[in-house]
Amino acid sequence: MRFKIAAALAALPFAATANAANVYSACYYQDDLGNLPVTQLFTLKGDALRDYYGEWTYEKNLVWEEQFAQAPDAVRPISGYYEDNLVGQFAKFAEAHGDSHSNCWVTTSKDHALAWFAKRSREGKLDTARIQDWRPAKAGVLAIEDWSGRPSANAAVEAEPEPESDKPDARKSQEAGSDNSSSRHKMTNAEADAKFAADKAEYEKKLAEQQKQVDDFKRAQDEVARKKQEQKLAAERAAADYQRQLEAHAQTVRNQQLEYQKEVARPAGVANAVYRGFWGPDCDAARQSATLGAGTSTTTRFKEVTARTETNGCTVQGWWWNVAGGGTATRQ
Repeated sequence: MRFKIAAALAALPFAATANAANVYSACYYQDDLGNLPVTQLFTLKGDALRDYYGEWTYEKNLVWEEQFAQAPDAVRPISGYYEDNLVGQFAKFAEAHGDSHSNCWVTTSKDHALAWFAKRSREGKLDTARIQDWRPAKAGVLAIEDWSGRPSANAAVEAEPEPESDKPDARKSQEAGSDNSSSRHKMTNAEADAKFAADKAEYEKKLAEQQKQVDDFKRAQDEVARKKQEQKLAAERAAADYQRQLEAHAQTVRNQQLEYQKEVARPAGVANAVYRGFWGPDCDAARQSATLGAGTSTTTRFKEVTARTETNGCTVQGWWWNVAGGGTATRQ
Protein backbone atom coordinates (compact mmCIF):
# COMPACT_ATOMS: atom_id res chain seq x y z
CA MET A 1 0.00 0.00 0.00
CA ARG A 2 2.86 2.39 0.81
CA PHE A 3 4.40 1.85 -2.59
CA LYS A 4 1.07 2.68 -4.28
CA ILE A 5 0.73 5.92 -2.32
CA ALA A 6 4.33 6.85 -3.11
CA ALA A 7 3.74 6.22 -6.80
CA ALA A 8 0.61 8.36 -6.68
CA LEU A 9 2.55 11.13 -4.96
CA ALA A 10 5.14 11.04 -7.72
CA ALA A 11 2.40 11.22 -10.37
CA LEU A 12 0.76 14.36 -8.96
CA PRO A 13 0.28 17.14 -11.54
CA PHE A 14 2.22 19.46 -9.25
CA ALA A 15 5.45 17.63 -9.95
CA ALA A 16 7.96 19.14 -12.35
CA THR A 17 8.20 17.64 -15.81
CA ALA A 18 11.37 16.56 -17.52
CA ASN A 19 13.13 18.87 -19.99
CA ALA A 20 11.70 18.75 -23.50
CA ALA A 21 13.64 18.85 -26.78
CA ASN A 22 15.84 21.84 -27.59
CA VAL A 23 14.94 25.10 -29.36
CA TYR A 24 16.97 27.67 -31.30
CA SER A 25 16.87 31.42 -30.71
CA ALA A 26 18.55 34.69 -31.67
CA CYS A 27 17.99 38.36 -30.83
CA TYR A 28 18.62 41.68 -32.57
CA TYR A 29 17.76 45.36 -32.40
CA GLN A 30 17.70 48.24 -34.88
CA ASP A 31 20.15 51.14 -34.56
CA ASP A 32 19.63 54.75 -35.68
CA LEU A 33 20.91 53.94 -39.20
CA GLY A 34 18.50 51.06 -39.69
CA ASN A 35 21.13 48.36 -39.24
CA LEU A 36 20.28 45.20 -37.29
CA PRO A 37 23.00 44.05 -34.87
CA VAL A 38 22.28 40.37 -34.28
CA THR A 39 23.51 37.84 -31.74
CA GLN A 40 24.90 34.46 -32.59
CA LEU A 41 22.61 31.42 -32.72
CA PHE A 42 21.73 29.94 -29.31
CA THR A 43 20.64 26.38 -28.67
CA LEU A 44 18.44 26.34 -25.56
CA LYS A 45 16.67 23.87 -23.36
CA GLY A 46 13.11 23.28 -24.54
CA ASP A 47 11.58 25.23 -21.66
CA ALA A 48 14.26 27.91 -21.25
CA LEU A 49 12.07 30.61 -22.86
CA ARG A 50 8.85 29.70 -21.05
CA ASP A 51 6.93 32.74 -19.78
CA TYR A 52 4.29 33.15 -17.05
CA TYR A 53 1.58 31.67 -19.32
CA GLY A 54 3.63 28.64 -20.27
CA GLU A 55 4.28 29.85 -23.84
CA TRP A 56 7.47 29.59 -25.97
CA THR A 57 8.29 26.04 -24.87
CA TYR A 58 9.33 23.38 -27.38
CA GLU A 59 5.82 21.85 -27.40
CA LYS A 60 4.01 25.19 -27.82
CA ASN A 61 6.40 26.30 -30.57
CA LEU A 62 5.95 23.00 -32.38
CA VAL A 63 2.16 23.49 -32.40
CA TRP A 64 2.60 27.05 -33.73
CA GLU A 65 4.98 25.91 -36.46
CA GLU A 66 2.61 23.19 -37.65
CA GLN A 67 0.00 25.88 -38.31
CA PHE A 68 2.00 28.92 -39.40
CA ALA A 69 5.63 28.08 -40.28
CA GLN A 70 5.07 27.33 -43.97
CA ALA A 71 7.98 29.42 -45.31
CA PRO A 72 11.47 27.86 -44.96
CA ASP A 73 12.69 30.93 -43.00
CA ALA A 74 9.64 31.18 -40.69
CA VAL A 75 10.51 31.74 -37.04
CA ARG A 76 8.23 32.69 -34.14
CA PRO A 77 8.66 36.20 -32.64
CA ILE A 78 8.71 36.15 -28.83
CA SER A 79 6.39 38.64 -27.12
CA GLY A 80 6.35 37.45 -23.49
CA TYR A 81 9.25 36.62 -21.21
CA TYR A 82 10.71 36.56 -17.73
CA GLU A 83 13.36 39.20 -17.05
CA ASP A 84 16.00 36.59 -16.19
CA ASN A 85 15.71 34.45 -19.33
CA LEU A 86 17.52 35.07 -22.61
CA VAL A 87 14.89 37.45 -24.00
CA GLY A 88 14.64 39.50 -20.81
CA GLN A 89 18.42 39.81 -20.51
CA PHE A 90 18.76 40.90 -24.13
CA ALA A 91 16.03 43.53 -23.69
CA LYS A 92 18.06 45.05 -20.83
CA PHE A 93 21.23 44.86 -22.94
CA ALA A 94 19.53 46.62 -25.87
CA GLU A 95 18.13 49.34 -23.60
CA ALA A 96 21.61 49.94 -22.22
CA HIS A 97 22.73 50.56 -25.82
CA GLY A 98 19.96 53.08 -26.41
CA ASP A 99 17.38 50.85 -28.06
CA SER A 100 14.10 49.94 -26.36
CA HIS A 101 12.68 47.83 -29.21
CA SER A 102 14.67 44.63 -29.15
CA ASN A 103 13.44 41.50 -30.92
CA CYS A 104 13.99 37.81 -30.28
CA TRP A 105 12.58 34.76 -32.01
CA VAL A 106 12.47 31.00 -31.46
CA THR A 107 12.19 27.92 -33.66
CA THR A 108 12.46 24.18 -33.21
CA SER A 109 14.24 23.86 -36.58
CA LYS A 110 17.88 24.81 -37.04
CA ASP A 111 17.31 24.87 -40.81
CA HIS A 112 14.64 27.58 -40.34
CA ALA A 113 17.03 29.57 -38.14
CA LEU A 114 19.82 29.49 -40.74
CA ALA A 115 17.33 30.27 -43.53
CA TRP A 116 16.15 33.32 -41.56
CA PHE A 117 19.73 34.56 -41.31
CA ALA A 118 20.44 33.90 -44.99
CA LYS A 119 17.39 35.86 -46.14
CA ARG A 120 18.11 38.85 -43.87
CA SER A 121 21.75 38.83 -44.92
CA ARG A 122 20.73 39.19 -48.59
CA GLU A 123 18.76 42.29 -47.57
CA GLY A 124 22.05 43.84 -46.39
CA LYS A 125 20.84 44.97 -42.96
CA LEU A 126 22.34 42.44 -40.53
CA ASP A 127 25.41 43.38 -38.48
CA THR A 128 26.96 40.15 -37.21
CA ALA A 129 30.07 41.69 -35.63
CA ARG A 130 28.82 44.32 -33.21
CA ILE A 131 27.15 42.12 -30.55
CA GLN A 132 28.45 38.66 -31.47
CA ASP A 133 30.10 38.33 -28.05
CA TRP A 134 26.92 38.99 -26.07
CA ARG A 135 26.04 36.11 -23.78
CA PRO A 136 23.13 35.61 -21.33
CA ALA A 137 23.76 34.31 -17.82
CA LYS A 138 22.00 31.20 -16.47
CA ALA A 139 19.46 31.16 -19.30
CA GLY A 140 19.41 27.49 -20.25
CA VAL A 141 21.94 27.87 -23.09
CA LEU A 142 23.27 24.52 -24.35
CA ALA A 143 25.33 25.67 -27.35
CA ILE A 144 26.32 28.84 -29.23
CA GLU A 145 27.19 28.88 -32.93
CA ASP A 146 28.09 31.49 -35.48
CA TRP A 147 25.83 31.77 -38.50
CA SER A 148 27.91 29.36 -40.54
CA GLY A 149 26.91 26.62 -38.12
CA ARG A 150 30.32 26.38 -36.39
CA PRO A 151 30.52 26.39 -32.58
CA SER A 152 31.47 29.83 -31.29
CA ALA A 153 35.07 30.18 -30.20
CA ASN A 154 34.17 31.96 -26.96
CA ALA A 155 30.95 30.17 -26.11
CA ALA A 156 30.32 30.21 -22.38
CA VAL A 157 27.86 27.35 -22.30
CA GLU A 158 26.19 26.47 -19.02
CA ALA A 159 27.38 23.05 -17.91
CA GLU A 160 24.77 20.47 -17.07
CA PRO A 161 25.23 18.86 -13.63
CA GLU A 162 26.33 15.26 -13.97
CA PRO A 163 23.93 12.63 -12.66
CA GLU A 164 24.95 11.28 -9.28
CA SER A 165 25.29 7.82 -10.81
CA ASP A 166 28.14 9.15 -13.01
CA LYS A 167 30.19 10.28 -10.01
CA PRO A 168 31.67 7.10 -8.58
CA ASP A 169 34.36 8.95 -6.62
CA ALA A 170 31.85 11.13 -4.82
CA ARG A 171 29.67 8.14 -4.06
CA LYS A 172 32.64 6.19 -2.76
CA SER A 173 33.71 9.06 -0.57
CA GLN A 174 30.22 9.24 0.88
CA GLU A 175 30.20 5.50 1.47
CA ALA A 176 33.64 5.70 2.98
CA GLY A 177 32.52 8.35 5.41
CA SER A 178 29.36 6.54 6.39
CA ASP A 179 31.05 5.06 9.46
CA ASN A 180 32.25 8.38 10.93
CA SER A 181 30.34 10.71 13.20
CA SER A 182 29.15 12.94 10.29
CA SER A 183 27.42 10.09 8.40
CA ARG A 184 23.83 10.53 7.24
CA HIS A 185 21.16 9.66 9.77
CA LYS A 186 19.23 6.51 8.96
CA MET A 187 15.52 6.83 9.73
CA THR A 188 13.97 4.49 12.24
CA ASN A 189 10.74 2.65 11.48
CA ALA A 190 8.81 5.18 13.54
CA GLU A 191 10.38 8.10 11.64
CA ALA A 192 9.69 6.39 8.30
CA ASP A 193 6.07 5.81 9.32
CA ALA A 194 5.75 9.45 10.36
CA LYS A 195 7.20 10.66 7.06
CA PHE A 196 4.91 8.33 5.12
CA ALA A 197 1.90 9.61 7.08
CA ALA A 198 2.91 13.23 6.42
CA ASP A 199 3.38 12.59 2.69
CA LYS A 200 0.05 10.78 2.53
CA ALA A 201 -1.69 13.64 4.33
CA GLU A 202 -0.18 16.17 1.92
CA TYR A 203 -1.22 14.03 -1.03
CA GLU A 204 -4.79 13.75 0.25
CA LYS A 205 -4.87 17.48 0.96
CA LYS A 206 -3.91 18.27 -2.63
CA LEU A 207 -6.48 15.81 -3.94
CA ALA A 208 -9.14 17.47 -1.77
CA GLU A 209 -8.14 20.90 -3.08
CA GLN A 210 -8.39 19.68 -6.65
CA GLN A 211 -11.78 18.08 -5.97
CA LYS A 212 -13.00 21.33 -4.40
CA GLN A 213 -11.97 23.24 -7.51
CA VAL A 214 -13.87 20.73 -9.67
CA ASP A 215 -16.94 20.96 -7.43
CA ASP A 216 -16.83 24.78 -7.41
CA PHE A 217 -16.60 24.82 -11.19
CA LYS A 218 -19.57 22.43 -11.53
CA ARG A 219 -21.63 24.52 -9.10
CA ALA A 220 -20.81 27.65 -11.07
CA GLN A 221 -21.86 25.91 -14.30
CA ASP A 222 -25.11 24.74 -12.70
CA GLU A 223 -25.83 28.25 -11.41
CA VAL A 224 -25.28 29.73 -14.86
CA ALA A 225 -27.57 27.10 -16.41
CA ARG A 226 -30.23 27.76 -13.74
CA LYS A 227 -30.15 31.51 -14.33
CA LYS A 228 -30.37 30.99 -18.08
CA GLN A 229 -33.41 28.75 -17.62
CA GLU A 230 -35.05 31.29 -15.33
CA GLN A 231 -34.42 34.05 -17.85
CA LYS A 232 -35.83 31.89 -20.64
CA LEU A 233 -39.00 31.08 -18.66
CA ALA A 234 -39.42 34.74 -17.67
CA ALA A 235 -39.08 35.79 -21.30
CA GLU A 236 -41.63 33.16 -22.38
CA ARG A 237 -44.08 34.34 -19.69
CA ALA A 238 -43.61 37.95 -20.71
CA ALA A 239 -44.20 37.05 -24.36
CA ALA A 240 -47.36 35.09 -23.47
CA ASP A 241 -48.67 37.97 -21.32
CA TYR A 242 -48.03 40.41 -24.13
CA GLN A 243 -49.82 38.15 -26.62
CA ARG A 244 -52.84 37.93 -24.29
CA GLN A 245 -52.86 41.70 -23.96
CA LEU A 246 -52.82 42.05 -27.74
CA GLU A 247 -55.69 39.58 -28.14
CA ALA A 248 -57.72 41.30 -25.39
CA HIS A 249 -57.16 44.67 -27.02
CA ALA A 250 -58.17 43.28 -30.41
CA GLN A 251 -61.36 41.86 -28.90
CA THR A 252 -62.15 45.20 -27.27
CA VAL A 253 -61.69 46.94 -30.60
CA ARG A 254 -63.96 44.40 -32.32
CA ASN A 255 -66.65 44.88 -29.67
CA GLN A 256 -66.44 48.65 -30.01
CA GLN A 257 -66.69 48.38 -33.81
CA LEU A 258 -69.73 46.10 -33.48
CA GLU A 259 -71.46 48.52 -31.12
CA TYR A 260 -70.77 51.31 -33.54
CA GLN A 261 -72.14 49.30 -36.48
CA LYS A 262 -75.26 48.42 -34.44
CA GLU A 263 -75.97 52.05 -33.62
CA VAL A 264 -75.40 53.18 -37.18
CA ALA A 265 -77.76 50.47 -38.50
CA ARG A 266 -80.51 51.06 -35.88
CA PRO A 267 -83.72 52.07 -37.75
CA ALA A 268 -84.60 55.65 -36.96
CA GLY A 269 -87.90 56.33 -35.18
CA VAL A 270 -88.69 52.64 -34.59
CA ALA A 271 -89.35 52.04 -30.92
CA ASN A 272 -90.08 48.31 -31.19
CA ALA A 273 -86.83 47.38 -33.02
CA VAL A 274 -85.01 44.44 -31.37
CA TYR A 275 -81.38 43.41 -32.05
CA ARG A 276 -81.31 39.63 -32.43
CA GLY A 277 -79.94 36.77 -34.51
CA PHE A 278 -81.33 34.13 -36.84
CA TRP A 279 -79.76 30.80 -37.80
CA GLY A 280 -80.02 28.77 -40.96
CA PRO A 281 -78.08 26.05 -42.76
CA ASP A 282 -76.67 28.88 -44.87
CA CYS A 283 -76.77 32.67 -44.63
CA ASP A 284 -79.60 33.08 -47.22
CA ALA A 285 -81.82 30.69 -45.24
CA ALA A 286 -80.98 32.56 -42.04
CA ARG A 287 -82.04 35.87 -43.61
CA GLN A 288 -85.29 34.38 -44.86
CA SER A 289 -86.13 33.05 -41.40
CA ALA A 290 -85.86 36.62 -40.09
CA THR A 291 -88.87 37.79 -42.19
CA LEU A 292 -90.61 34.58 -43.27
CA GLY A 293 -90.18 32.30 -40.32
CA ALA A 294 -92.30 31.69 -37.25
CA GLY A 295 -93.40 34.82 -35.44
CA THR A 296 -93.21 37.03 -38.55
CA SER A 297 -95.81 38.78 -40.72
CA THR A 298 -95.96 40.75 -43.92
CA THR A 299 -95.06 43.87 -41.96
CA THR A 300 -91.92 42.28 -40.34
CA ARG A 301 -88.65 43.88 -41.30
CA PHE A 302 -85.00 42.88 -40.70
CA LYS A 303 -81.85 45.01 -41.15
CA GLU A 304 -78.71 42.87 -41.12
CA VAL A 305 -75.59 44.05 -39.26
CA THR A 306 -73.33 40.94 -39.16
CA ALA A 307 -73.24 37.45 -40.66
CA ARG A 308 -71.06 34.67 -39.26
CA THR A 309 -70.60 31.36 -41.03
CA GLU A 310 -69.76 28.37 -38.83
CA THR A 311 -69.27 24.66 -39.39
CA ASN A 312 -72.92 23.85 -38.68
CA GLY A 313 -74.55 26.77 -40.51
CA CYS A 314 -74.81 30.53 -40.57
CA THR A 315 -76.00 33.12 -38.04
CA VAL A 316 -77.11 36.59 -39.12
CA GLN A 317 -77.66 39.37 -36.57
CA GLY A 318 -79.41 42.69 -36.95
CA TRP A 319 -82.41 44.84 -36.10
CA TRP A 320 -85.82 43.14 -36.30
CA TRP A 321 -89.16 45.06 -36.08
CA ASN A 322 -92.71 45.39 -37.38
CA VAL A 323 -93.64 48.44 -39.42
CA ALA A 324 -97.27 48.20 -38.24
CA GLY A 325 -96.11 49.11 -34.72
CA GLY A 326 -97.33 47.72 -31.41
CA GLY A 327 -94.97 44.78 -31.53
CA THR A 328 -94.27 42.14 -34.10
CA ALA A 329 -97.42 40.47 -35.46
CA THR A 330 -97.41 36.70 -35.64
CA ARG A 331 -98.03 35.18 -39.07
CA GLN A 332 -101.45 33.45 -39.14
